[in-house]
Amino acid sequence: MGRVLTINNQQFSCFLRHQVQFVCNQIFVSDYHMSMVFQKLSNAQRQQCWQNMSILLNKTCQQVKDFYYNSWVRQFSPDLNQFKEELVQLIEETKTQCEEKETAKKVCDQLIQRYKHFDFNMKAINQYVRKLILKPQQDIEYRVFV
Repeated sequence: MGRVLTINNQQFSCFLRHQVQFVCNQIFVSDYHMSMVFQKLSNAQRQQCWQNMSILLNKTCQQVKDFYYNSWVRQFSPDLNQFKEELVQLIEETKTQCEEKETAKKVCDQLIQRYKHFDFNMKAINQYVRKLILKPQQDIEYRVFV
């Protein structure tokens, strides 16, 4: 079994804020604003941040990067459960027209198009939609007979 990766979310935010402020020479009022600026940095600038943070957090660059994309940045996305029924319906409408991989992409694109005012995390939506495709919800009534 592999080791569990533990990174403190607040500590991560603090270190990332410090790195982005250093690179951009500006102060951020929120983690969300900072994350938006971070995403616009060049690959080389982001890589430098990963390297510096890996030293501070005593983790590898890949672990720091994975934590950012798989955990930390998702806090700014809406809860996808609120769109579950709509996504299931979109999947049903779309899956007859194309393969699973294409279905997932089309459904994700449609959701983003409908809710432009939300800041969706693409990886999270794609993952959620694929789970819904693989495990369709069945409307089964459970009855207790006496």
